[in-house]
Amino acid sequence: MEAGLLVLDAGGDFADGVIAYEGNWLGGETFVSFDKKAVTLLSVQGQSARLL
Repeated sequence: MEAGLLVLDAGGDFADGVIAYEGNWLGGETFVSFDKKAVTLLSVQGQSARLL
């Protein structure tokens, strides 16, 4: 939940933060999305993220 709140506080979507966190926890290496803002915010936070 904290990951979602961090993204929400940065101006993004709570769900994107939670999805990125859970994906990483499950072994995913890169968050991939059509959402340019989500990819930008997660990249700024140091996570590997890629825009489709």
